[in-house]
This record gives sequence, C-alpha cells and structure tokens, in this order.
Amino acid sequence: YDWDVANEAISDNPEAAHPYRESLYYQICGSDEFIHKAFEFAREADPDALLFYNDYNEADPVKRERIYNMVKEMKAAGVPIDGLGIQSH
Repeated sequence: YDWDVANEAISDNPEAAHPYRESLYYQICGSDEFIHKAFEFAREADPDALLFYNDYNEADPVKRERIYNMVKEMKAAGVPIDGLGIQSH
C-alpha cells in the first residue's frame, strides 16, 4: 500500500555546505540523484503504492526548510513522491 522510500537524507547540521547527510549513497553519487532514482525504482516496482520521504527533527526551522526545498524540487522534477513521513518515536 505505501512505502517509505527514502529515510533521513537531510543533515541536522545547519552549517553544512549542502542539505544532505554524508551517507555512502551521497558520497558515491555526489548529489541527491540517488533519492530521485529510489523513488523512480519504487514506482516502477509497485505503480499503485504511495511513496513517502521520511525524516525526523522537522521542528528545527533549518531542517524543515531543507526538507521542504528537497521535496519541492523533486516534485518539480517529476519525481514520484506522494508524501512525507514524520518520525515520532
């Protein structure tokens, strides 16, 4: 029914040079392209599923803005993201 496709990609460091965590995927790709591809592959695998980006600490204004900008840019680029998941554990 729904998939958490990408999880915790945004850095908590407000002074980071770019908004993304230095994950292995980011280091290999050098951009957020791996997130775009993950959503594209998920849609291809299950065309009827709702696809979500999931993160935490969205109450922090800098991180919230970074999440918003990432999703806005992905939507504008045609990335099939359907919603956001907010962690509360």
